[in-house]
Amino acid sequence: MKYFVSNPDLDKQISEIRQKIRLSMNGVVSEQMTQKGILYKNNFGVSIPRIKEIATGYHPNHELAQRLWALQIRETMIMATLLEPVENFTSELANEWAESFNQIEIVEQVCMNMLSKVPFATELCINWTDSDSIWIQIAGFMLAARVYEKLDQLQLSLIIQKAFEISETEHFHLYKAVAVCLGRFCRKDRDTAGFIFREMTKPQENETIGKQFISNEVKQEMLFLGIL
Repeated sequence: MKYFVSNPDLDKQISEIRQKIRLSMNGVVSEQMTQKGILYKNNFGVSIPRIKEIATGYHPNHELAQRLWALQIRETMIMATLLEPVENFTSELANEWAESFNQIEIVEQVCMNMLSKVPFATELCINWTDSDSIWIQIAGFMLAARVYEKLDQLQLSLIIQKAFEISETEHFHLYKAVAVCLGRFCRKDRDTAGFIFREMTKPQENETIGKQFISNEVKQEMLFLGIL
């Protein structure tokens, strides 16, 4: 557990935020998420638009965001991604937050609201796609899909190679993240798209559901782009 120095002003803000979350809770949604295997330490079922609305009442504040994330409540974690100033967020903190990843919703919110905006995003893509943790790998591929235009050729090649290596995975969120990532990479240029397409559509016996899914998504992206 992470400990913070007492701060009455921040404690008051956090108390207000938690009260607003409770008043906005939706037990039905929370229960439905639990039934679908979306498990959080605490989940009040508050909609993303409402979480964003609550966040607009507070100025971005590094310490506030860190305290909200540390609560490990679905709503406060999402709000932390909205209130953390990009300029204060470090790669060390990114790796610390990544240790909490175990739900696709949180990964999506962190990548979209925070990580896609930090100057070290491409570095995270390389490190995380090569991680031993499946959830951190998922975050790496999802982040790479968002910042693909910033990746240089070497970084692109490293991530593509890693994607090929794990394309046989049967972990739903991992092969879906790889599919989104490779599909987005097809937008980089025709040579990259052609290379990905050829590798992912090679005939193979007993293909896993993951490989089939990725291959189909790449084909659909190529058709959308008018390359096929």
